[in-house]
Amino acid sequence: SEEERVVRLGDTQALRTEWVSTDALIATVPPGVGMDLPVTVKVLGVDNKWRVGTSPYAFRYSAPYIYDIKPVVVGRPLVGPMEVTISAWGVGLWDTNPTAQMNGVSCAKTTWVDNRTIVCSIASNQRVAQENPEVRVGGQRSSCHVLRPGICTVSLHHRSVNSPKALKVQIRAIEAHGGDASWLKERLAAMTVSYATNTDDHPCKSWTDCRVKSFDQALVSGLIMLFTGICFFVTIFFLCKAVQYLYTVTEDWILISSGRKEEPEDDEDELDPFELNIRFF
Repeated sequence: SEEERVVRLGDTQALRTEWVSTDALIATVPPGVGMDLPVTVKVLGVDNKWRVGTSPYAFRYSAPYIYDIKPVVVGRPLVGPMEVTISAWGVGLWDTNPTAQMNGVSCAKTTWVDNRTIVCSIASNQRVAQENPEVRVGGQRSSCHVLRPGICTVSLHHRSVNSPKALKVQIRAIEAHGGDASWLKERLAAMTVSYATNTDDHPCKSWTDCRVKSFDQALVSGLIMLFTGICFFVTIFFLCKAVQYLYTVTEDWILISSGRKEEPEDDEDELDPFELNIRFF
């Protein structure tokens, strides 16, 4: 019977359990927060003694994700004193002592309201950009999913929120909380299709393949630019030497023609400035 089984996730007992086989149970998880929580299973044996098994760091709740923020200030930073309400799923059914921040700046005070509401208090005369709100609770960082433009500009791992990998993370987070992510799936599908064919416009067949090819192309382009730069400077060097040699020859011819310089008797004894420059180089 269910009274003969007890499953705990950290310090929280499962709402109910269901026997599947001799080595498997299904436990209904209560709402909560936290990561790397131990899982403890107690089973009452035929001798009326409890048998206990524990697995450390075996369970984690889905990290909270932010889906709305109020008020929305456009075109200027938030200036305190003021309060910003952050709507985020999964911040706890009780006061879990969360901490919030805006664009990397910690709120002067973070107030837990309920499982979906956090209030960020901005201190007097404090100026904060209303971008990338974040809530930390139970050792986990939230991800930003506010649909208003300009609020979420980077993902949890500081990647662009418009990358396919970031979209997949958002889809998993929304579905983990029972939300509808169909619109994000359509956006991901459209983005994936754009790289699905091997054409001149899209030479890579997948996002990963595209990143690899982009790196290879950038490397080749860099080598070509380096070689072109070396050739350019070598050409300029020899061009300057040629101009210098032409100037020297012209000057000697003018001096000899005007009689201010004697014409050398033996050309082989005259030191060629161009040859000197070449040997020195």
